[in-house]
Amino acid sequence: LSRIYSVIVHWTWGYGWLSGGTDYQINPTGFMDFAGSGIVHMTGGVGALIGAVVVGPRSGRFNSDENFEPHSLPLIVLGTFILWFGLYGFNC
Repeated sequence: LSRIYSVIVHWTWGYGWLSGGTDYQINPTGFMDFAGSGIVHMTGGVGALIGAVVVGPRSGRFNSDENFEPHSLPLIVLGTFILWFGLYGFNC
């Protein structure tokens, strides 16, 4: 993934064909990205999707007759609040 990421970053940030300008442009404005989040998350998401398709579903996942119940509701709520707090801490 790091080799693919470096090529995609060059296309957008390194005066590549998506960067805009006068040379090798796709349009006059080019690719607009806020702090690099589009490139980072799109590359990671596509890589994760390809990995999930290659690996496939767990064997026996759809053959079970028992119902799935959460293990610990307080830990689920605590984890949700930790993620929520981290999201606000990162973005504020």
